[in-house]
Amino acid sequence: MKVRAVSPANIAFIKFWGKADPKLNIPFNDSFSMNLSGCLTTTGVEFDGGLKEDEVVINGESAAGERKQRVVEFLDLVRKKAGITTRAMVESENNFPEAAGIASSASAFSALAMAGSRAAGLQLPTGELTRLARRGSGSACRSVVDGFGYWRKGNSDETSFAVQMADEKYWDLVDIVTVVAEERKKASSTEGHAAAESSPYFKTRLANLPHRITEMKKAFKEKEFGRFGELVEEEAVDLHMMAMTSRPPIWYWNAGTVQVINNLREWRSDGLLGFATMDAGASVHVICEKKDVEKLNRKLQELPSVKFTIINVAGKGTHEV
Repeated sequence: MKVRAVSPANIAFIKFWGKADPKLNIPFNDSFSMNLSGCLTTTGVEFDGGLKEDEVVINGESAAGERKQRVVEFLDLVRKKAGITTRAMVESENNFPEAAGIASSASAFSALAMAGSRAAGLQLPTGELTRLARRGSGSACRSVVDGFGYWRKGNSDETSFAVQMADEKYWDLVDIVTVVAEERKKASSTEGHAAAESSPYFKTRLANLPHRITEMKKAFKEKEFGRFGELVEEEAVDLHMMAMTSRPPIWYWNAGTVQVINNLREWRSDGLLGFATMDAGASVHVICEKKDVEKLNRKLQELPSVKFTIINVAGKGTHEV
């Protein structure tokens, strides 16, 4: 039986950076995100007794090396859970640039978790599905739930999972993904996580996070956008400061990233509220309210460094199609 699932990328407002347990993808801190309605991965999985090995096709090309190995290892988790040994055919496709700071691994492994587990005959409850997705890519667990996801760090496989903070209709937030580089980033998120603890700012950020998370939850609950946006931007700068000061340093930003951030600050001084956040890549996610999206998107597209934008509202989580 072939099963197809669609899953969104997500943008983290509170970031996941550094792994307390790299094997299980257990983080050092809780995190919080919004699913992106316009950045989707569609994945089909079929277990076939006639296959001698797993076959993996990503965006129309056969995967090999480490890219294929990550999928095979994830399928092994599914097979173990389902009590089968059958090899699988996996076909996956994104509708957005891969490895450009738009969380393609989150959408990919959450889609694979649902399609793979159901193709293997499993019907996992949501909490267990988020745990399975986390094993492929930590932030994938947050893409499973609808709308806004919250990942409880936990301290074991059983206690590290995602829950829903609010559904996709809760708040009319918009994420304008502002793409300033289409090529694959030089340092993967995996490399960044591994280097995180080498930054002298790592422990300082962890010490400050409980207060920031409390403040962000309050601003989210009260829909206080100005304060919420300030916290989101502050958190993004913290993450990249850690990356830039790790050993070796990892510099995800480019000139376009800085241009977008500087212009957002200028526009805010004129009353147009848009706040920057960045995952592990050069692309800037501009968080705004629905009322300002047309004006902000037009101004962003006029910047010389911006190649294109993708407008997202809070989206539905992983689902079968």
